[in-house]
Amino acid sequence: MSWIEDGLPEGMGKHLGRAVEAVREADRVRILCHYDADGTAAAAVLTRALLRQNQEVHTTLSHVLNPDRLERATEGAVDLLLVGDMGSAQVDLLEEVKTPVVVLDHHQPLRDSETVIQLNPHFFGLQGTRDACGATISFLLATALDEANLDLAGVALVGCIGDRQHIGGFKGINALLFNRAMERDILRAESAPALADLPLAEALHYSVGPYFRGLSGREEAIQEFISELGLDPRQRIHDMDSAGREHLLSALSLRLIQQEIRPETVQHLVEKKYWYPPYEVYVDDLESLVNASSRQGAESLGLALILGDFRGWEEAGGLREEHWSAVLRGLHKVEEEGAFAREHTQFFYAEGPTLAGSVAGVAMRYLLDQEKPTLGLAVVDETTKVSARGTDYLISQGVNLAEALREGAQAVGGSGGGHNIASGATIPKGKEEGFLEVVDMVVGRQRASASEA
Repeated sequence: MSWIEDGLPEGMGKHLGRAVEAVREADRVRILCHYDADGTAAAAVLTRALLRQNQEVHTTLSHVLNPDRLERATEGAVDLLLVGDMGSAQVDLLEEVKTPVVVLDHHQPLRDSETVIQLNPHFFGLQGTRDACGATISFLLATALDEANLDLAGVALVGCIGDRQHIGGFKGINALLFNRAMERDILRAESAPALADLPLAEALHYSVGPYFRGLSGREEAIQEFISELGLDPRQRIHDMDSAGREHLLSALSLRLIQQEIRPETVQHLVEKKYWYPPYEVYVDDLESLVNASSRQGAESLGLALILGDFRGWEEAGGLREEHWSAVLRGLHKVEEEGAFAREHTQFFYAEGPTLAGSVAGVAMRYLLDQEKPTLGLAVVDETTKVSARGTDYLISQGVNLAEALREGAQAVGGSGGGHNIASGATIPKGKEEGFLEVVDMVVGRQRASASEA
């Protein structure tokens, strides 16, 4: 694995070696990963890699990592617990587990550990928002175990796309692994409109990223738009000739410019799409199906798809339409009503916690004040779930949402954390005002400190 070690930052190869050794010494491995697209991709990569080594594997996707979940995960004969796309913020809890533990995470770590092996980019000067995701770290381990596992690149890329780390080109460990896979023709890249591979009318209807004000999710407006362009609403975008595609992109770019969004967001209308020959799919289409399955409570279906069992493709397509429709409802509400503005932040209330982050991320880029991070709040029983989203521009201005939500949640007896650009929190119901006040204050402080530096 010399090319892998040569491409890693100083010190990471040693941690990777410890993780490889721990896996090779285990006969019975328990895999526990986060339930979203990134976590599901991490679980699939690890499951496939270990089964190829004839190891006994039991894989579970989970929304939480708590004592009850860990107790169930380690009961019985287990030689090793692999935790993917979570765990670094719960290292205190994992150190109490008697079973050896390897954490493959990219979220902000609490601290390093002498007993829990953590393979996390943050420890080695890399960013968990751009250089590696949970699936990439798992793919790194799988490839280090056996270079033949490089053929799992398309599976791992689902997680990278799910966390939007492919935008603007691969960096860090993502670049190390996925560029190698493209050199081997395991992945093939092409430039294409950032729309789903559906008939044009459907692709525009379900377009939530990019989101077109007054067009996305609105059938009559879409019919009029397509008619004015002289295009066929039944034709798939990838089947258009170059002239038709350019005509479409020019009109969509103009709409985005009229929405007064940031120039770099307009540029994302055209993106790299990746064809995965072993599955004969575009990876972004597979990601959208896996993500929708996870968000709609069908995590096992998403895992089956990403492992290559496409018998549930049609069912997942239905769930994807349901998910996109729910996101569109939230976006239409924000488009029509706006958000509640504070001095340094803005927020809205979402239908549910699984939608809050999706709506916040899109609204932040395409609808709302791009000078302020966006928070989506969802009240669930006696708690309120919060998802916060920023942009690369806001991060360059000093914003760190993980710190802001952690401090805000702690102030009202809750908990929070995540990434600088995307974070979450859980707070007691009725404590929203105090939480929002602290978060707004912290974001203001962060930007003031950055401007003085």
